[in-house]
Amino acid sequence: MSNRKMNLSGTGKEILDHLCELLEIDRPFGVKIALSKGLSNTTNICPDEFKDNKPKWTIPDNIIRDKEYLLFKHLIIEEIRAPLNEETINQQMLHFIELGLRIISNEIESLTSLEDYRIKILG
Repeated sequence: MSNRKMNLSGTGKEILDHLCELLEIDRPFGVKIALSKGLSNTTNICPDEFKDNKPKWTIPDNIIRDKEYLLFKHLIIEEIRAPLNEETINQQMLHFIELGLRIISNEIESLTSLEDYRIKILG
């Protein structure tokens, strides 16, 4: 089991690239961090879809697979509190990735010049 292709918004792609540059990580790990951040902060109110006029970026298949996919799948089901099919899980996964990227962007913008996001993300 693994994720299917998902289309990340253009703004989300820019935030992901900035995150990966800031933390010196590759994109698949950045996607997992964003998904984790989105799932951990679901009390924030966010729009159902993140739309912009920028070109979308396709998150490839198999970035999240096997045990990681199963873990995220069950966390999403627990958060939604309803049984979901595979298509809905992938839609919700994209939603939580976009939400996590917006939260990360806000956290990065609120950093002072002396703070390092690598330390802040652990907290």
